Amino acid sequence: MIRQEQVQLKILDQTTGLTRWFEIEKDEDDDLGILFEQATFDGIRRCHNNCLFCFVDQMPSGMRSSLYEKDDDFRYSFWHGSFITLTNLREEDFQRLLSMRLSPLYVSVQATDEGVRRKLLRNAKAGQILERLRRLVDARIELHCQVVACPGINDGDVLEKSLEDLWTLGFGLASVAVVPVGLTHHREGLFELRPFQQDEAKNLIQQIEIWQDKAMKERGERVFFAADEFYLLAHQEFPDSEAYDEYSQLENGVGMSRLFIDQWHQGAKQWLTSGTVQIDRSKRPDKIYIVAGKSGQQVLQPLLDETEEKYGINWSDLGVQVLAVENQFFGSTVTVTGLLTGKDIVEHMTKHKLSVTRQDMLILPSIIFRAEGDVTLDDMTATEISTQLGSIPFTVVEAQGDSLLKALIWPRES
Repeated sequence: MIRQEQVQLKILDQTTGLTRWFEIEKDEDDDLGILFEQATFDGIRRCHNNCLFCFVDQMPSGMRSSLYEKDDDFRYSFWHGSFITLTNLREEDFQRLLSMRLSPLYVSVQATDEGVRRKLLRNAKAGQILERLRRLVDARIELHCQVVACPGINDGDVLEKSLEDLWTLGFGLASVAVVPVGLTHHREGLFELRPFQQDEAKNLIQQIEIWQDKAMKERGERVFFAADEFYLLAHQEFPDSEAYDEYSQLENGVGMSRLFIDQWHQGAKQWLTSGTVQIDRSKRPDKIYIVAGKSGQQVLQPLLDETEEKYGINWSDLGVQVLAVENQFFGSTVTVTGLLTGKDIVEHMTKHKLSVTRQDMLILPSIIFRAEGDVTLDDMTATEISTQLGSIPFTVVEAQGDSLLKALIWPRES
């Protein structure tokens, strides 16, 4: 996705050698609508690293092959916003990247300290990241960077050096997101890593805020961000929406919770403040179960409580219940909703002996389903989840606050 309202597209006809230019106007968040088939290039560039924290290495066996693919392709970074490490490019490849001026690119930095980055990526060629980033910026390529923070390895002073070095890239640095390492319970034989603790999360947020203040004073934007998971772990409120610089790393888990909260509030203002909403109990399901991960529940439950207090809606009396589903598939340390499986949901409801009838409803978040066939990570469709729960009626709701609120107010119409 190119996050610009005006785009110039240059097309070279390889047959005639003629060049054509197109001026495209669109909304900033709209995709160009151009589809690149795999046949148009020489296959996906694979990852040459063996990262200590690689999530793919922590996947259980027996899943579909696409979940084990490790791409590190700068074309996918440009087209889809996937993060690359720049370690699999020969000099001629890098020169091609510079000449193409694909911008923006999304780069996994992890650390600018050469020794630490080599250790994290377990690649002897991984050290020269800062020099490559400078060459990209000099070629007028805008960079969105991420640091996957591993406690005791690239946080603290090492992170401070990384942030300081990245800041020297100037306006070519569009954003930096610091995200916590994701750990599953499928780590047999892998490097020993641990999750962040509450006090460490607080310290990291404070560290990021200091850099945000510096960036605001010098550039008028914050540039540096901590992922939502750090705020949840630290039990701190999320920053206001202005603090996310138009959500430049939303799909990396930066600002998703704040956006969801604001969308919920917008929906409440639209539908509830007028006092005209009449909830007809005769047309409602007896019970409405909302599927969420542990982190999702931390965001959603306060919104339900707030709406109940402010607008007098008794959600419990209306049968609304949040299911904080524990992730058995990856392990309890994985708490985000998007990584829940169909089996997790079925087993949670069975384990807690939730009475389910065809007069009830299950709300499934769209983010648990993947594009390839609308299936969960363990290849279950929404219908299959429903069937295993006694054919309970269900609705799949977009991961937007107003969409969920609307589904709770008018469940039969969603």
